[in-house]
Amino acid sequence: MARARLIGSGTARPVGGVWALATTTPDRLQTPADLETLALDWIPCEGPMPVAAALRAAGKWDLDRPRDFDTEEWWYRCRFTSPAADPHPRLHFEGLATVADVWLNGTHILSSENMFTANVVDVSGVLAADNELFIRFRALAPLLAARRPRPKWRTRLVAHQQLRWHRTALLGRAPGWCPPVAPVGPWRPILLEHACPLRIEETDIRTALEGDDGIVRASIHLTNAAAIPRSGTMHVGESSSPVTRQQMADGRVAIQATVRIPNAERWWPHTHGLQPLYPVRLSLDIEDCEISFDLGRVGFRTLEIDRDADGQGFGLVVNGLPVFSRGACWTPLDLARLDSGAEGYRVALERLRDAGMNMLRVGGTMVYETDTFHDLCDELGILLWQDFMFANMDYPSSDESFLHAVKDEARQLLRRIQGRPSIAVFCGSSEIEQQAAMLGLPAERWKNPLFEDVLPALVKSFVPDAAWVRSTPSGGLFPFHTDRGVSHYYGVGAYLRPFEDARRADVRFAAECLAFSNVPDATMTDRLRDEGVTPGHHPRWKAGVPRDAGSGWDFEDVRDHYVRLLFGVEPNELRARDPERYLAFGRVATGEAMLRTFAEWRRPGSSCRGGLVWFARDLTPGAGWGVVDSTGRPKPAYWYLKRAFAPVALLALDEGLNGLQLHALNDTSEPIEAELHVTLYREGRRRTAGTSTPVTIPARGASSVHADALFEGFVDLTYAYRFGPPQHDVVAATLRDRATGNIIASAHGFPCGLPTMRDDALGLVARAEAIAGGYAVTLETDRFAYAVAIEADGFVPDDNFFHLEPGEQRRLFLRAENAGQPLHGCVVVVNGTGPVPILSVVRAEAAC
Repeated sequence: MARARLIGSGTARPVGGVWALATTTPDRLQTPADLETLALDWIPCEGPMPVAAALRAAGKWDLDRPRDFDTEEWWYRCRFTSPAADPHPRLHFEGLATVADVWLNGTHILSSENMFTANVVDVSGVLAADNELFIRFRALAPLLAARRPRPKWRTRLVAHQQLRWHRTALLGRAPGWCPPVAPVGPWRPILLEHACPLRIEETDIRTALEGDDGIVRASIHLTNAAAIPRSGTMHVGESSSPVTRQQMADGRVAIQATVRIPNAERWWPHTHGLQPLYPVRLSLDIEDCEISFDLGRVGFRTLEIDRDADGQGFGLVVNGLPVFSRGACWTPLDLARLDSGAEGYRVALERLRDAGMNMLRVGGTMVYETDTFHDLCDELGILLWQDFMFANMDYPSSDESFLHAVKDEARQLLRRIQGRPSIAVFCGSSEIEQQAAMLGLPAERWKNPLFEDVLPALVKSFVPDAAWVRSTPSGGLFPFHTDRGVSHYYGVGAYLRPFEDARRADVRFAAECLAFSNVPDATMTDRLRDEGVTPGHHPRWKAGVPRDAGSGWDFEDVRDHYVRLLFGVEPNELRARDPERYLAFGRVATGEAMLRTFAEWRRPGSSCRGGLVWFARDLTPGAGWGVVDSTGRPKPAYWYLKRAFAPVALLALDEGLNGLQLHALNDTSEPIEAELHVTLYREGRRRTAGTSTPVTIPARGASSVHADALFEGFVDLTYAYRFGPPQHDVVAATLRDRATGNIIASAHGFPCGLPTMRDDALGLVARAEAIAGGYAVTLETDRFAYAVAIEADGFVPDDNFFHLEPGEQRRLFLRAENAGQPLHGCVVVVNGTGPVPILSVVRAEAAC
């Protein structure tokens, strides 16, 4: 059990020693003894890792030198030492991709055909003081060529239809949006477990709330019992309870306990509250010693699904409160390694949390994530939508061996992540029903027993409080219809629909949405230029732009459509004569599209209860689907989403002939007393003195104000009636704390479209002061500044791509990625004439 960890010296540890790998042609060698017949080129590697990561570290592979790892056979060798006196050693193989055989000291100890399952092998009598471990990973390509029953349909997602028979990742095998980096090799740790008096084989830990009390029920199976535990105690936080023991017929010992935590604090998504967690520990008395096991941390919350009055909706209700779920679809941080370590995960997840994301989806085209990832989701208050690893294909559920492998895989996953408060939704698959329906198959052929019966039953037995969705999209007349159930919404996006479609589509919950080729910031584009890659033209740039397999367009074409719609320019002409301006408009266009869509979905009265953007992070450098680039830097779209996702947000909705509606949202547990200010601008100059009104936003509620009512007489804020030339081109609304005057949130309307003209009299000034951890930058402007962006390599601001009003002073923090580095940067504004240098850098004594 991956979650149970022995506290003390007798726990499992990574196999050290000297590692190397080599490649051969498929099926040329069958056993380690055959290796002696060839002079192989053994490549050293620092421990077990996938082939791509090992070759990258050795300088023998990168994305510019693609290689089909599935066409070669790979051998790993490890020479390591172990205490010879260990009587009951075991090797843990946490993940082998994909068809593998393992030998220890010449003895075959394991065959594995499922990338997603862990294997534990007793190596008593085989392990020695000096050891040699060999792992053979068979070439997948020849196995895919084997004749098997034909599927009911063919998918364009992958190049080879027979992947449906093999439990391996589609990631790296899906041309069009993912580089060809197939996971091959040991992709999860290999551990050596030394003898100890007791070993945990299975854990079943469940949480519940009874009134105000938290309840933890645990059932644990122990083996290798040198002596039956005389007594034991289960600890949950400061509470505890004695355990009961039962000797089982197979020699195992069953331990059970129920612990009650009086007045347990409730766990919330971070947008709505705090995330109290309770450590769980099992202590057992054996003879003259006590053994303790760390069983992770649990949290207490209730979760229900609101289907709406018509029974066709889908929305999460946490602790009795409807929660608008917003976030993104998670992607591995390192496509080659598939693991980024605790610090890498923390930085990435904190960045998404700071953008207001309270849900992530691990989709069926990805891989199951590490315990570290799940620990951090619990800690940071990020709900998780967890897919099983199935997508688009007709999986052979009637094959007994395949079905057995899937059940084993599912049980391992469910045992590993049960009891976690972040786990909200389990999903059987991605786009399987949609794929079948779009190919014209009748409704009875969309379904698969795996997702109708097998997997939901297992989820119910292990994590009964989690929601179940058989496939996404699903629930409508056709799976891809958006007005019922769970949808994949790409109306605004791939289908080039107008922004009004976000309301017209009547989305209930978008488990995927808004895929755009998001242009990265200047730091990334400058880096690519340094490598000889011209954004918009170079083949490497285009290789980073995702496309749907078989389509005659890519997602850069989608972005260009919205540049044309928002700015009224011709993108192809602009790209040719002014590529920097083209990139500037592209950066803004996708952010505006996302902001406008989520403003529609979050407004009071909307049918939508959540949306997850496709993707969180790019897999490779360039203009991919991610709102964060492949190095972890936020893209411009990230900052627009941060405003759309904020727990306290202000939304401006153009209601056409009905004027401009402003909605102030408050997800927090305290009411907010604020002042709402509205000011009109024409060509950057203030047209009116502005107007304001007091607003009280209830706790976990909303307050709406019709902006037209704040002005005396008719103003035509949305320029819907068009009586003469427009009197204003910007409507700026700010929500300020009534006590301090600080800006809480802002929203803007552009009734004449986004600004395309450069203003040479903006009068923008930026000054910086060194402070602990980076710099404080203060900005002021004489005229309205649109999409103000700080460009400073080596620094990440706490806000960016915001709009600045005249007379408003904005103070930002620039966090240094490396302590002590000097600030060299500028400020760029879409309606400005050129970069504005950051001036008057003062090095304060407190700076570091």
